[in-house]
Amino acid sequence: MAWRLVRCWDRWDTRMPDVKDQLRAIDLYNKSGAVSKSDFVRARLLGEQFKVITVDKSAVEYYRKLSEITAEVHKIGVNYNQVVRFLHITERETTIQILLQELIRLTKELTALQEQTVNLTIDYREKI
Repeated sequence: MAWRLVRCWDRWDTRMPDVKDQLRAIDLYNKSGAVSKSDFVRARLLGEQFKVITVDKSAVEYYRKLSEITAEVHKIGVNYNQVVRFLHITERETTIQILLQELIRLTKELTALQEQTVNLTIDYREKI
């Protein structure tokens, strides 16, 4: 008999006739990051903590562009390191001059990317 009593509690159906309550519940569920509605409701009923995930839509483009710049900086950094290593092992004067010119070019690229990053951040801060 006790098993049957527990079994009856297995399923709950809840109605929310007010549309505002429905929208609020849906919004809370979407922000909660819960895997399922059951997990969300169970956590709320039992007073368990849950996380709220918010996505700042204005920041998405900023982070995308910042990630692209970071990837470019990484690529240039790899090339920079290769040039410096080769500079240390070579003894030919003409090769050294070419490598130094390459280092100057890479440094200018890095400086331009740093300026882009600063401008991007200033623009983002002005928007928010």
